[in-house]
Amino acid sequence: MIQVIHRALNILELLAVEPDTVHSLGEIADTFGLNRGTCSNILKTLAERNYVERLTGRRGYRLGVMAEQLGGAQSLDHAIVAAARPVLRGLTRSLNETSLVGVLRGDKRVTLDSVQCDRDLQARSRQVRNAYETATGRLLVALLPPERLDAFLTSAGLPPPDVWPGVDCRESLARALAKIRKAELATTRSSDHIVGLAVPVRRADDVLASVSVYLPEIRYRVPRRQEILTALRAAGQQISRRLTEGSA
Repeated sequence: MIQVIHRALNILELLAVEPDTVHSLGEIADTFGLNRGTCSNILKTLAERNYVERLTGRRGYRLGVMAEQLGGAQSLDHAIVAAARPVLRGLTRSLNETSLVGVLRGDKRVTLDSVQCDRDLQARSRQVRNAYETATGRLLVALLPPERLDAFLTSAGLPPPDVWPGVDCRESLARALAKIRKAELATTRSSDHIVGLAVPVRRADDVLASVSVYLPEIRYRVPRRQEILTALRAAGQQISRRLTEGSA
C-alpha cells in the first residue's frame, strides 16, 4: 500500500514540473519503471479525484485541478476570494439566493468561494464540475483569448448532448460562445430545474473569474429576473474594482 502511495506521488511530482504538458501513459510508466497496467490504474484513480486530468483527444495526462489547488495557483486565487467574499455575502443577502465565485482550471469550473442562501429550497453546486455544465464555466470559456480558446476546444471537445442541448458541432458551439461573449452573460437551466447566471470578474482588462447566482427555476420568474441580473452585474463590477485596486 505504501509503495502505491509513493508511485502516485512520483507521478504527481512529474506532472507538476510542467503543469500544462501532456504526458503519455507510456512516458509516465517508463519514467518510473512501472508496468503499464499498474500505471494506468494509478492514473485512473488520480483522475477520478481530479488530481490528474486525462485528455482523451490527445491521449495523455496532465496535472489536474485538485493538485493545482493544493500546490497553490494560489496567491491569485486568494486575492480573488479576498475581493469577492464580502461582495458575495452582500449579493446573497440582497437576493437570498446562492452565490459563488469560480475560475476555469483545464476543462473544469472550480468554485473558490460560495455563500448559501437562507431558504428551505436552495441550489447547491459541487466544487469541481465540467465547465460546459455550468454558467460560470461557459462564460469563462467564451471569454478566453482566441489562442487559449482554440487550445481549450481541442482538449475538451464538444459538450455531451445532454449537457448543452442544441450544441452538437463546432459551429453551433462557436455561435453559442459568441452569444455569451457579446452579452457577457451565461445562463444555464439544468435537468434538476436549477438556473445559473454568470458574469465576468476582471482585473484591468483580464477576465480572471466569474461571479454567479444559482437558484431553483421556480423562483426565476419574469418580474424578478431583472432584479437578479442587475444585482449580479453590480457584484461583478464591484469585485473587479476591488481586485484592480488591490493590485495597484
